[in-house]
Amino acid sequence: MNVRPLFLILCLFLSVHFTLLSVQGEDNSQPVEGKSSLEFQGKGQVIIPKLRYDGDHPITLEAWAKPEARDDNYIRASVVAILQLAGVGIHYSGGHWMMHINEGRKSNAGYASVVSDALAENDKPVHLAAVYDGKNVLLFVNGKKQQSVNETTLKHVASPHDFMIGADPNGKGLPHQFFKGAIDEVRISKVARYAEDFEPAQRFEPDKDTLVLYHFDEGTGDVAHDESENHYDGKIKNATWVKQIIPEP
Repeated sequence: MNVRPLFLILCLFLSVHFTLLSVQGEDNSQPVEGKSSLEFQGKGQVIIPKLRYDGDHPITLEAWAKPEARDDNYIRASVVAILQLAGVGIHYSGGHWMMHINEGRKSNAGYASVVSDALAENDKPVHLAAVYDGKNVLLFVNGKKQQSVNETTLKHVASPHDFMIGADPNGKGLPHQFFKGAIDEVRISKVARYAEDFEPAQRFEPDKDTLVLYHFDEGTGDVAHDESENHYDGKIKNATWVKQIIPEP
């Protein structure tokens, strides 16, 4: 009996079988280099060292975020911020996305604020953009301009602390007001990028007006590399690399 053909058929069967098992057993939740995001579980942050905002030019803060349900007694959860009775930032509070910029007004702790039309949706990626053009304060959710608008009439009150992602510096510059969920594609620009509805990009590109840009492509390590020419590499602490949250185009 010639066993060689049977042996070859058996080898081919085993090869296909184990290949299928390895594909079916892949963990698609794990980050892949170039396709990753950062997850924050109500603690942790990325500190953007040395970047400051003095109010002498417009500013746009934008990011993709995917909030998660939480049951702790939080006041606000910051996405990108430098808020502590000063500064500018995006966060959610009371279930709504909000943008604040401090001008020292006598009400609302000095802030000119805007709020999203609808409640933030947990476990759903969303693009957020907060714009200050030197007067008008605008918020965009998934490229849609929100009905809430505000204007400033006083000089911006600058913060002496570092910008943070996933948190906000307190009066001593230490992180608090932590975000719970995942964040990706963070860009801060020295122009008012949006004035009307727009289609959010899945991936930002640096240009002459980019102050800092993080793709969060690393998938590992404790450094977020700034893709702008300013080299504000971020310091990651107590955050976890996860699979990219941004929906494919």
